[in-house]
Amino acid sequence: MDRKKNGKLIMELFIQAVHKYNALEKVPVKISTKHDLYHSERHLIDRIGDHPGVNISEFARTSGKTKGAISQVVKKLEAKGLVRRYKGSSNEKEVFLELTSAGLDIYQKHQRTNEETVRPLLEELKKYPEGTGASFVSLFKWIVDHLDQSGKEIKGRR
Repeated sequence: MDRKKNGKLIMELFIQAVHKYNALEKVPVKISTKHDLYHSERHLIDRIGDHPGVNISEFARTSGKTKGAISQVVKKLEAKGLVRRYKGSSNEKEVFLELTSAGLDIYQKHQRTNEETVRPLLEELKKYPEGTGASFVSLFKWIVDHLDQSGKEIKGRR
């Protein structure tokens, strides 16, 4: 297959993957006897657990979501008793997030689930020559950057 056909096929498959991923995000998963969590909620718990002490603005910037979207998810997690907001000591406007003990328990369980989820991908990567994984990472970074740029251009036309 030539590069042009491969490029088109990669984008088509990427779009299919995004649609399937978006569909999965709409299905809550039973995490514990008390909690069903949507993907966005589980993802934010992971981000808070991975990056303690980061404020809401930084979560929004690094995830590509608005502060309002992050705040909506935080409200749901607060209502479930999994996350707590607190103000920074140096700047009263800065809002930080931390996991409660129940949130930390879910975070730790989800880390084990994430490892199990990645295992098939690691097995698949073994089929390719050494260094191919870095090429895939580079390609996906390019796609993310391309989508960011496309979004800016679209917003600029309005």
